[in-house]
Amino acid sequence: MRTLIRLLLGILLVSLPALGRAQNVPPASSESAPAQAIPAAPRTSVAGISSHGAPAKTRNQPFLATIDKVAPQSLKEFAVPGVAVALIQKGEVVWTRGYGFANIAAAKSITSETVFNVGSLSKMATAWGVMRLVEEGKVDLDRPVDSYLKRWHLPRSSFDNNQVTVRRVLSHTSGISNHNFHGWDPLSPLPPIADTLSGKTGTGEVHVADEPGSGFHYSGANYAILQLLIEDVTGQEFPEFMKTNVFQPLHMSHTQYGLPRQFQEVMATPYDGLGDPLPILRYNEYSAAGLTTTLADLAKLAAAGLPDSNGQRPGRGVLKEQTVLLMQTAAPASRWADRDPYGPDPQYGLGYTVRPAQLLGNVGVGHGGSNSGWESLVQIVPSTGDGIVIMTNSSTGPAVIASLLCSWRQWAADSNTVECPTIDISAVLYGVYKAAGAKAAVARYKLLRHDAPDKYDFATLQLNSMGYVLMRKGNLAGAIDIFRLNVEQFPQDANVYDSLGEAYLKQGDKPHAIENYKKSLELNPQNDNARDVLAKLGVGAQ
Repeated sequence: MRTLIRLLLGILLVSLPALGRAQNVPPASSESAPAQAIPAAPRTSVAGISSHGAPAKTRNQPFLATIDKVAPQSLKEFAVPGVAVALIQKGEVVWTRGYGFANIAAAKSITSETVFNVGSLSKMATAWGVMRLVEEGKVDLDRPVDSYLKRWHLPRSSFDNNQVTVRRVLSHTSGISNHNFHGWDPLSPLPPIADTLSGKTGTGEVHVADEPGSGFHYSGANYAILQLLIEDVTGQEFPEFMKTNVFQPLHMSHTQYGLPRQFQEVMATPYDGLGDPLPILRYNEYSAAGLTTTLADLAKLAAAGLPDSNGQRPGRGVLKEQTVLLMQTAAPASRWADRDPYGPDPQYGLGYTVRPAQLLGNVGVGHGGSNSGWESLVQIVPSTGDGIVIMTNSSTGPAVIASLLCSWRQWAADSNTVECPTIDISAVLYGVYKAAGAKAAVARYKLLRHDAPDKYDFATLQLNSMGYVLMRKGNLAGAIDIFRLNVEQFPQDANVYDSLGEAYLKQGDKPHAIENYKKSLELNPQNDNARDVLAKLGVGAQ
């Protein structure tokens, strides 16, 4: 059995047509091109423009000046090629701006019209489509989701499948199993969504794994089911339904589920944490991971969840105001059990994450998105009409997002003492490693853990994920340096010894591999992977 981290990391490039993993899985790297130095980041902007073309208010300018400073600094510090940022005030998009590069080799700049994949932000838009059907009386939130499905049904389980309602599927409280969905080569035919749900695409059959309504269990499979629901209820292909019923009414003319035409010309290139380009993938799980859009369009969707100063209400004619308010309200039993990098104590509504104390103490709603080489965030504050949209083309993008989100909160409060999101320490280490190697990254980790323990996330996953990235790159010595640091920092964690043992074994150092697998098994007697490896090495577990 592989370690949990190994399972989470997976392998991006596989022998099947499926090329990658979605759903917040740390991406693997493209080996086809060397890492490239990122030149000084250009910026492009449409500043002072609201959604109605009115001049921006002067109070926008100090924040624009802040972003002009923070964005390039963050891109450099975390080795992220580019970022696109939009600011919303009083329910209107007041400016958009791009920094850095959509493609490093071509020195192509990020603009408000650059197309990004936005990962799980796809779910927020999908929820708008489902709620259109609810308003039309075609779907009932509290009816079993399976009653709407024709081409696939939930398999029998030890739970009552009738309790898997549309509302619970929307809020990730359905108990549905979680799956790491494949990304597909743009030239490969996409299988129907029913094949994914039934497990025919190699990701496992979707099933009820926990008691419906018992708690929050995030799963992209919930939204894959909703994609099938929309198609089976309407008789339309999901992308076409969303285009007609959500994107066109909101004037999102450069948004689609799937890849745009001439995607290689209009999309940014995604990059891994070390600056290597990754392949652009597409997803047949459109609803959960397949939305591609521009900053300008995504900002329109974000603003549509707010009232504006011209009398337009949330929903902007696509949904009723009370429907949007319901979507932005935390559902029962939706409190997250795991860590949220952008704020404490998050809950989930119907397609929106609900986070307390996001701006001046007010509740923020929105969604994050993560796919291989893509990271994004929408955060809006219904009580004030404020909002921010951030899109990046790098796996270390969350560090830039956290930095910009912090600046936004500080600017609004006119104070540097507000609570800010923690930054993944791995994002810092990738940049250091790229410039000076693994030993320099180890030294930087120790320095920052001593000097800035509250600024960064120092969890075991940070170093473990980086170690596996270096292993895939073929740098076993560097991976061992990183894994040894993890053992030093977390000596009571069985998994870190398992990972270090794996690296030693790949290097051919059996004595050190055995030593670390034994230690892992000592700390966790249920570690079957360590037991199996030791047996293959002719060493009995003691």
